[in-house]
Amino acid sequence: MAYSRSGRRSGGTSLGGDFLRAAVIALFIISLAVVFVLFFRPLYYLDISFLRLDAASGKDAASVRRNYDAMCDYLALWNRGPLILPDFPMSEHGRIHFADCKRIFDAVQILFVVTGILCIIGAVRRKHGTRCLRIAGILAIVIPAVLGVIAFYRWDALFENFHAILFRNDYWLFDPQKDPVILILPDRFFFQCVVVILAVIVAGGIICLVLAHRKALGRRRRR
Repeated sequence: MAYSRSGRRSGGTSLGGDFLRAAVIALFIISLAVVFVLFFRPLYYLDISFLRLDAASGKDAASVRRNYDAMCDYLALWNRGPLILPDFPMSEHGRIHFADCKRIFDAVQILFVVTGILCIIGAVRRKHGTRCLRIAGILAIVIPAVLGVIAFYRWDALFENFHAILFRNDYWLFDPQKDPVILILPDRFFFQCVVVILAVIVAGGIICLVLAHRKALGRRRRR
């Protein structure tokens, strides 16, 4: 291995470069987890009976499922049409809030695609070294661990602060009389979504650490 005048190996990678690549991998894992939960509809389908959303809304289970499907379809990046709920009326504030949600989810899906492409390029060029993967794994485990503790002990505060940060209005505070769709979107469902998101992120972090360990073992064996 050749050395530059600064004494650093010319074939190595800088700590700053590893942190940057690790951040890209961590962002990919986080956005992957969010996109996965967004389109993992069976979780909600189970909650229709588990949380008795049909009884809470006064709609049958098929209607609840149909309206949730409409919301998921609307939030997909490739969908440019308006949100139409087959069985629920919507106020103007409700429409604005769903439009705000779509902009956020569109951004997350774009982040997922962009970071995914960058991760593939890095893998092809073999830029994801042991240190890079370790940093990404640590980030992907520490962040969910902190958020998980907060969610467990202060879910209401986390839920409110999350909306206060992401939205510039209070339209997310739905009036069931004007926007009865809120009756099929209880806080317990969103809590479950957060749990699944954190679990997927942690799983991604563990995979990164396992890959880093395998790379390190392979390097020792070649010596």
